[in-house]
Amino acid sequence: MRFSLEWQVSRAGEDDFIPATVPGSVHYDLMAAGRLENPFASSKNAFGALWVQQSDWLFRARFSRGQVAIDADEFVLRFCGVDTLSEIRLNGSLLGETRNAYKVYEFILRKSDLQDENELTVLVMAHGKLVEGKESYAKRLQVGDAPEGLFGKAMIRRYQRSFFCGSSLLNLGTGVLGIGIYRDVEIDYNIVKDWKFTVLGLDWGGSRAHCGLEAKTTGGPAHFTLRDGAVVVYEGPAGDFDIENPKLWWPNGYGDAHLYSLSVQAGQHRIDAKVGVKKVELVERTDGKDDFHFRINGRKVYIHGQNHIPLDYIKAYRGEHDYDNHFALLKNQHVNLVRIWGGGVVENPSFYDRLDENGILLWHDLFLHSNVYPDFDEGWVGDYAQEVAGVIDQVKNRASLALICGGNEQYEGWDEWGWKNHMEYFFGERLVTEVAPAIAREKCPEIPYIVNSPHGGKTCQSPASGESHIWGSYYNSFKDPLFVTETCWTQESYSRPETLRKYMDLDVADYTQPGWAKRWEERTGRPFFNRMPFTNWFAPETLASYLHGLELEQMRADYHALSNFRYNSPSNNGVIYWAMNKGGPLFQFSCVDYGGVPMMPYYAVKKVFAPIGVFPYRDQGDVFVMASNHTKDSADVTVRAYLYDGGGKLAQGWSRDVALSPGEVRRALWLEGVHGGVKERVRQSLYVTVSQGGRVLCDDLLLFAPFGEYEIADNSLDIVCQKTDNGYKLDIGAHAPIHMVEIECNKKALYSDNYFPLTQDGAKEILATVLDDDGCETVFAVNALGWPAQEVRAG
Repeated sequence: MRFSLEWQVSRAGEDDFIPATVPGSVHYDLMAAGRLENPFASSKNAFGALWVQQSDWLFRARFSRGQVAIDADEFVLRFCGVDTLSEIRLNGSLLGETRNAYKVYEFILRKSDLQDENELTVLVMAHGKLVEGKESYAKRLQVGDAPEGLFGKAMIRRYQRSFFCGSSLLNLGTGVLGIGIYRDVEIDYNIVKDWKFTVLGLDWGGSRAHCGLEAKTTGGPAHFTLRDGAVVVYEGPAGDFDIENPKLWWPNGYGDAHLYSLSVQAGQHRIDAKVGVKKVELVERTDGKDDFHFRINGRKVYIHGQNHIPLDYIKAYRGEHDYDNHFALLKNQHVNLVRIWGGGVVENPSFYDRLDENGILLWHDLFLHSNVYPDFDEGWVGDYAQEVAGVIDQVKNRASLALICGGNEQYEGWDEWGWKNHMEYFFGERLVTEVAPAIAREKCPEIPYIVNSPHGGKTCQSPASGESHIWGSYYNSFKDPLFVTETCWTQESYSRPETLRKYMDLDVADYTQPGWAKRWEERTGRPFFNRMPFTNWFAPETLASYLHGLELEQMRADYHALSNFRYNSPSNNGVIYWAMNKGGPLFQFSCVDYGGVPMMPYYAVKKVFAPIGVFPYRDQGDVFVMASNHTKDSADVTVRAYLYDGGGKLAQGWSRDVALSPGEVRRALWLEGVHGGVKERVRQSLYVTVSQGGRVLCDDLLLFAPFGEYEIADNSLDIVCQKTDNGYKLDIGAHAPIHMVEIECNKKALYSDNYFPLTQDGAKEILATVLDDDGCETVFAVNALGWPAQEVRAG
């Protein structure tokens, strides 16, 4: 249970305490006290905040014996995460130290040894102290000697991608490293030390599940009770048992994510958990050829995945409301897998709870990221091994757990970044080939393990073997990769204006006059981009229009590249988009901004991840319309195409009924010679839909000119907005083809669709959910791209 205390913090030796938030970070405590300028606000402020991570900080909290609500004399004081080097004392006596922010530290205490009033102190020391005296390591690893740079990243076990490596998630020219007690402090019984629920096997058809239970305790055997609602499925000691006709746990889109209730009891100590009956397989060979796909409960699952970045750049974590919104976004986007990526952190238990409850598979990297590591230091390796064991212990019982991966982009560095040309050997390789897999086999042998991402083939980025990070060049999306674990295609986009205002104190209205781009670059260090190859949409008049243009460019790039994977890559078995959320206000790539606002690319990814999809493309003078089924069932659908003339009037139509089997992608329509009949390329378009039972499931619009050059014949919209039990419903109609309709709101909102094409041959019903409601009137702004918006209120 959480040990709720009132904490204070002072720079060590100064006895000048201010209120401290735990979990949290010293930076935020100083900002709240008016003692630190916002490090997010500018490059100047980021460099000006480096003294915080270069200082020692003393935390203190007082508590009485009666606050220890444990019905036993012996109890555990648990620090779930300290960032990073610290000494922990109780009433002046040293309990121990922490040296690894990824590790959970436990101290066994007795209530009888406590005083009536007690003081708990944590001296968190400057990060640089973890690399003092390691100059020879810096020379050998050849990664510089800066604690906030690659050297610190190699040596200090904490949030890896917050170090500055030529760039950072902060993107202000340096690495601002959080420091403090950044996860919960807990108290607990010292009886049940560990437990494991394992699905040992599933009979064909899932008629019987063979399961196992085990536990480690400090006193007496554990007693287990497994329930399905009020029905007891198993009760007894550790051992193997069968569940007849089990209710299986399925990923999103393939069935219910059913969870059983499990209690583990030993003495006064009881642990309650949720577990799922699921078998996961990673298939890497099929019919004599290389493959890479997941099978869950014997069924192949096509992955619609997202890479997860910690929600807060400095303290890594945010509150439960933020996680609620985050998972609402994931569910709305048809996501069935989240990757905890090697540059991040172990997430909070409630994050993993939500994965289990929502049927979202978990790909869990271990925390090595795009760097070399000192595996010649056996003490460092031993600490890393303990870290790995602790990380796996936190997720091994999760119904969602599908794969453990040794780290991120070590082999890419060795294969492609020139490491092998100047290093004496591959520093850190044995961490992923020997240390981590041995621990994973011991902790959860039923879960697949891979050495690194990307991996496979002659080089780790081979599209023909293993999985790959397909980014950097749009050309790469045509390589027909087996599995894609990261994506990005073009230049960066940044957070929305309201988010920049909230986190950076930056008002885009101050950047409207000539010379604004120079002032933007001086403040942030971000260059001005003037190439928009995917859209030809140039709007650099103000910072607001520039940010909008960058977002539009990223959306179109993402949509076409991701569509190549779904519709033109017969070998592809899944995509994990890079990345779901921005790790800082100015981080380049993602589809959700740093404030949790879904951006244009979010809806492009949602369209590609839809259960049923459609995509038109031109091949010489013909147009092909592809249809795809990513559901578990066959789908009888109707595919339609509408060709519009230069005045926006319907010129020709096509229709065909199609039966799509699960996983099938096919050419549903072949429109011969259509392109040859197009006379006005900047004004004509082809609209395609897939419908079932009269309901349009998906649509797209093929243009015959660059996106930014398309001329709308009639930009007017008919809009009706109504309040519903769960939010709002907007019915939107058009009078001519519009390549993109935009919906914005004066509140953070989530839509069933946005930034979509619209024609006069099909009005759209858009459902809107307000994620953060401040109680004021909800106002929507709706417009055709490039035209003034209409304000809309529920009526």
